[in-house]
Amino acid sequence: MTLLALYIFIHHMEAVEVHGPTQELIDSICTKTGDYELCKEIIHKHLETKTANLLDLTYLIFRIAIEHASDTYIFIGNILREHPDPEETTGLNTCLTVYTDETSTFLKVRHDFCREEYERMIIDILSARNILKRCRTDFPIPLNKKKLLIEKSRVMKILITMSAVSGYMVKNGNAYLLSSVVTGPCFFNDVDKVTSILISSL
Repeated sequence: MTLLALYIFIHHMEAVEVHGPTQELIDSICTKTGDYELCKEIIHKHLETKTANLLDLTYLIFRIAIEHASDTYIFIGNILREHPDPEETTGLNTCLTVYTDETSTFLKVRHDFCREEYERMIIDILSARNILKRCRTDFPIPLNKKKLLIEKSRVMKILITMSAVSGYMVKNGNAYLLSSVVTGPCFFNDVDKVTSILISSL
């Protein structure tokens, strides 16, 4: 699974090595996702600068989520063209709709973020979790394709959780804090609650 995840996110550019406050922010996001290593790998592979604040990282995560949902839509569409078996079509079409909706939802999330409508942003992120549940992947397709689709779904789950964590940080007024994102127990409770719900229900 780890190799598949790395395969999905390998780009021609090398990962940017970051340290200090930016790495602290990445750690603060990734330790709450349920898969620290994959979360960190995703961010590092897409960062284009060694320094980023929370707003930068949050916007980046939303952009990655949009790209991943769109890429998965294309991946499923290709399977439908290659294997148009009626037994597979229903499940694949459902997943195709799911990733269309995920792309649209994260475009809306990014719009909310840019307009500083953080309450609405969180609601939309949480709706993405429920949308993804409809793509169950328990239908017959070639094994190599099924493994990749399952892994793409797993990555999407992590991206949704990453979005929720960084989104809650922004919502709670920590957008410009570089050295630490810890401001008080209420903040911790909010983030822990939403991420535990996301991880347990996906």
